[in-house]
Amino acid sequence: MDYNAFFTSLFLWLKEQETRNGGIFDFRDLVAGFPYNGRTISLAGPTGIWIPKGFDVPVSLRTVMKGPYDDGFSEDGILNYRYRGDDPEHRDNRAMRKAFLSKTPLVYFSAVKPGRYAAAYPVRIINDYPDRLTVEAALDPAFVFDTQPGLFDSMLKATDGAVFNVRRYLTREVKVRLHQSAFREYVLDAYSRSCTVCRLKHPELLDAAHIIPDAEESGEPVIPNGLALCKIHHSAYDQNIIGITPDYELKVRGDVLDESDGPMLEWGLKKLEGQRIVLPRHREDYPDRDRLAKRFGEFGRAG
Repeated sequence: MDYNAFFTSLFLWLKEQETRNGGIFDFRDLVAGFPYNGRTISLAGPTGIWIPKGFDVPVSLRTVMKGPYDDGFSEDGILNYRYRGDDPEHRDNRAMRKAFLSKTPLVYFSAVKPGRYAAAYPVRIINDYPDRLTVEAALDPAFVFDTQPGLFDSMLKATDGAVFNVRRYLTREVKVRLHQSAFREYVLDAYSRSCTVCRLKHPELLDAAHIIPDAEESGEPVIPNGLALCKIHHSAYDQNIIGITPDYELKVRGDVLDESDGPMLEWGLKKLEGQRIVLPRHREDYPDRDRLAKRFGEFGRAG
């Protein structure tokens, strides 16, 4: 097995899948696997350190919610991942050690909710501590930045803090992405995976929109600050073409109501005027009225 060729193909495939699934992988799909050279290679299984048949290194490391190990990225960009069990010579632990010695890139799957995972890749094991029953891994910037393959190795030899700074940057970016993936998953579930405006139910066309942007003080990634919107209505909401009142009524900006154009404008936007959004199943997940009022004020000023 040419691991470099395999993992390069896998990472490109993961990127393609993320454009369709919003960055969230169902465990069943990971088990079903990735097609490669006439085979299907499973990407996850019963154990967190997953070694498919015919491999002698892991394909992935996986952290479950409320699992037995305290795994995750630290602030300085290091993923601390526990051995399996207490025996450093367990097959899974030896496979991680081989990945460390061969500098093989892997995938890290982090649970955002039971059975649903966001992926961070490629990660490479950079330290092995059998006495601590732990390995350390870090994101490899060579793939993330689409730069030359030797960049990661040269950075590991750097002594001026470059490794720390890049790892910290990558970790921050990955944490934001994992955070947003979790937010999307919970918001879409609250809205029964349909657009609150038009009821479209194709998940690949749905976003979790913030009522108050996450950069602002009240923009926490919580369900009451979220709306499940299709991509068209998400853009229209962000651009203040449509607004939502604190009473959950849809409003369309005046100049847009006055326009004449094709069916998308007529039926996709103008006909929304005065309608009500479809609310989540549970009252505690309803959009927060105070946040809606603040956001609707911006819509009014834009009109």
